[in-house]
Amino acid sequence: IMCICSHVMYRRHTLNKKHYFCIKCIIFIQMEPGQERLYSRGEVDEIPDWVHELVVDRLVTHGVIPEGFVNSAVINDYQPGGCIVSHVDPIHIFERPIVSVSFFSDSALCFGCKFQFKPIRVSEPVLYLPVGRGSVTVLSGYAADDITHCIRPQDIKERRAVIILRKTRPDAPRLNSSSLSPSIHSSERRHILKAKRSHRKADPDAAHRPRILEMDKELQRRSLSSRQRRHDGDSSENSWRRADEREPGSRYTHDHAPARRVKMRRH
Repeated sequence: IMCICSHVMYRRHTLNKKHYFCIKCIIFIQMEPGQERLYSRGEVDEIPDWVHELVVDRLVTHGVIPEGFVNSAVINDYQPGGCIVSHVDPIHIFERPIVSVSFFSDSALCFGCKFQFKPIRVSEPVLYLPVGRGSVTVLSGYAADDITHCIRPQDIKERRAVIILRKTRPDAPRLNSSSLSPSIHSSERRHILKAKRSHRKADPDAAHRPRILEMDKELQRRSLSSRQRRHDGDSSENSWRRADEREPGSRYTHDHAPARRVKMRRH
């Protein structure tokens, strides 16, 4: 594949850090979830015969996927220290399951991580899934839709390749051919593809619902629980203080001066 691409024997949109066949999905950073688009038909090469023969057909034979399911193939080529940031494959673009086959070396797929950059840092995952050389990973349900997945830099110690097999939805939105015209300046193209910002809250049942990580939910639950405990403790302490102040002789001293109040804090 690398040799063929180096001789420019594939269409322009087939190769772009990844090798896309039959279908290519555009996911720009400035796009909100739900705004992703597919390239126009004919902009990407068909899936090579060897991918069908050596990978897809064998998965069908072993009952991993039904025959005719795959119409999109992506080959990711990772060098040591490479990564792919946390994401959810667009629900309005791809049907489930999402199947990936690993080659060259062992790695891991992590769920629920947060990425920070300059320098790059990755939080601890909610789930660490070892992915061995030659293994097949199938994502569906909660793992595919309700939690992000990623490849961390520390989990790519040797060169690794992954073939991702998916099926696009028949009604998946596509880019207009005019958006891909070479005559359009790159800045104008980015303006065309940039999603409009909305101040309305997304419908949780919509395909573009916010991607709330499980670790975020747990942190929110802990924070609320902690605040509730502090509130309950303060309420009982205030009740004790008011009862103490109502006792005879506790409010004023012998010269009728207000008694000194001591503010108690719990640590």
